[in-house]
Amino acid sequence: MELHQLRYFVAVAETGGFSKAAKRCYVAQPSLSQQIIKLEHELGQELFERLSRKIVLTEAGKALLPRAKLILEETENIKSGILEDVDSDSGTLSVGLIPTIAPYLLPGSLDKYNNRFPLSRIKINENLTERLIRDIINLDIDIAIMSLPIEDPLIQTRVLFNDPLVLALSRHHPLSKQKNIKIDDLRSTPFIALDEEHCLGEHIKSFCYEKQINPDVICRTWNLSTVQHCVSFGNGVSIVPKMMVMTDSSNSCEYREIKGQSLYRSIVAAWHKDRKLSKLAQEFISIIIEEYESLLKSH
Repeated sequence: MELHQLRYFVAVAETGGFSKAAKRCYVAQPSLSQQIIKLEHELGQELFERLSRKIVLTEAGKALLPRAKLILEETENIKSGILEDVDSDSGTLSVGLIPTIAPYLLPGSLDKYNNRFPLSRIKINENLTERLIRDIINLDIDIAIMSLPIEDPLIQTRVLFNDPLVLALSRHHPLSKQKNIKIDDLRSTPFIALDEEHCLGEHIKSFCYEKQINPDVICRTWNLSTVQHCVSFGNGVSIVPKMMVMTDSSNSCEYREIKGQSLYRSIVAAWHKDRKLSKLAQEFISIIIEEYESLLKSH
């Protein structure tokens, strides 16, 4: 009997279907179904009545469900529980960050963390939002620093701060001569866009859609650094996070607010809703906030 089989079983029981459970667990439905069948064979009991329009727990399934939940809950608490019982300052912390945050907040935060908790070991995973959510659910990371929206019911979030989004343009761009730049000015301007697989790229796309503008996207890239360099050469304009602006020492771009628009992204800490945050996780969250405030003051 494997833990992932129990996790899949609970997901089917709670969602009422194999396809919904597979989506929640970030696995293919055939793989999930196969693991459920293996679990049934090992127990010698069918766990679900597979009716035409719904899935219903059998008596064996009803008996297994509370036991499976208890096993999974205990498993989730083992790592954080042992670390706190033994020594809360000398454990291991696994942290995920999305690529549009990590370059700007991670270096300083990591330095502060290592200085304050020299006996601790920290592991960092920089990845896209969807993959970090999967890692949280699978208990591969303890917390992740991401941006909203996050809609998975297994993920709990805490808003840390709001990071404004501003217009980036070359110092020689015609718009740089305007005292006030309005949203309508972006309609016919070549635009450098971040790929929509990044939550920031999707956020900016949604903003443009809401304002009923359709920027002329001439370049779509995976990297904010590429966005910045293309803008600096006058290839187009873009919308970028304030934390990138605050760490830009190149002086190659000009950054302006869009008049009349309150544009920002909410930065959050995210973790599994059934897990208790360790002291190290809470300390890292505080350091992230501290690092952002430090950038604000220095900027």
